[in-house]
Amino acid sequence: MNWNFKMWGAVFLAIVILSASGLILSQQPSEGESVSIISRVNNDGSGIFVRNTVAGDFVTIDGETITYYPSDWGGKLFMTPGPASIQHMMLTEIVKEKVGLKFDLAPDNNEFSSDTVYWIGVPPGQMKDVMGKNSNIDGGIAWEPHYAVAIASGNCRSILKTSEYWEGHPCCVVAGNNTYLSSNQVAVTRFMAAYVYSVQWMEQVMAKDLDDSERIDLIQLAIDIGTPPTSGEEQMDPSVAEAALNNILYSYELGNLNEQLADVVDIYESLALVNPNSRSNAGFATPLDFTNHLINGTYLDSVFNDSEHTELKTPSEMGVVGTGSVRIKVAYLAADVHQLALHVGIAKGFFNQYGIEVELVGPFAAGGAVMNALLAGQADIGFVGSPPVVSSSINALR
Repeated sequence: MNWNFKMWGAVFLAIVILSASGLILSQQPSEGESVSIISRVNNDGSGIFVRNTVAGDFVTIDGETITYYPSDWGGKLFMTPGPASIQHMMLTEIVKEKVGLKFDLAPDNNEFSSDTVYWIGVPPGQMKDVMGKNSNIDGGIAWEPHYAVAIASGNCRSILKTSEYWEGHPCCVVAGNNTYLSSNQVAVTRFMAAYVYSVQWMEQVMAKDLDDSERIDLIQLAIDIGTPPTSGEEQMDPSVAEAALNNILYSYELGNLNEQLADVVDIYESLALVNPNSRSNAGFATPLDFTNHLINGTYLDSVFNDSEHTELKTPSEMGVVGTGSVRIKVAYLAADVHQLALHVGIAKGFFNQYGIEVELVGPFAAGGAVMNALLAGQADIGFVGSPPVVSSSINALR
């Protein structure tokens, strides 16, 4: 049974990005602390956009062939969620490897060269507002729903969905502090069971008619998570939320994530975003050796009654007595519907049914800050982009 449904750099410049913004790669983990990836959260789910007033096609797509036009890209300024994000990594690779231009942090004097594409770090939830106040910004790359919000605003057009560049690309994952994981295996397994149930519930609801009450409630939750009512910004329309969810592939299955993240390691090392010697010096001969070590599938395997992952264990089968008996601190990203299943599980009481009380930690602006919280022991489990997990874990190698 397939529970997936359709809903995935410039050299590392940490010292120029304020650590408080959450836009940096984690560099200083607590001594001896590390993390493991225990589940996938989603694939795809991001896109590149530009102002309607910016001339040029940037790319054209003919079947599986993408043609890039360097003259349209040169000298342009794009917002990204910051160097720790997969969005930044993918835009970096597109600009440097496909367009054939340099990719640099924007200079303070706004003197741009036609042989370079420039970037600034902006949390996706703030991109629309920042773009409205800074006429020098030409576009951005954002996770959902902020890509869909930008297009729906009428002020921007799409250049490329990230799924069109790399279909099924990895994005967010569930990561856990290894000290916590090893000491709380029963609680972590129950957490994973509830999370899997949440994803399965979402798939069933998204297959229902648009006027079904459960689907309407799910879309409203996506609206509230993606454009919080307390943010002061206008909330997105239900049609925009639908478009955002349809650009995301939700999945808990790890599948070939080890191979996909090995590609991420290759990219990071080639761009000197991490010390290229750290991995090999720690005894991992290949990127795949490292990602096999980083991913721990035992928790996910243990929540099913079968090896094919078709029959999820019920709370009673997992020995749950009562509700909300174990509290787990979970770090999460701000205004990110990639992580919608986490909020569904809380709102619908699925975690409580499996004997788990979720204490949310955050929200954080970007993945580097989630990793800092995990490595400092401020959070037990985190919903975070896979590249920050990779970079932080390599930087933590001794």
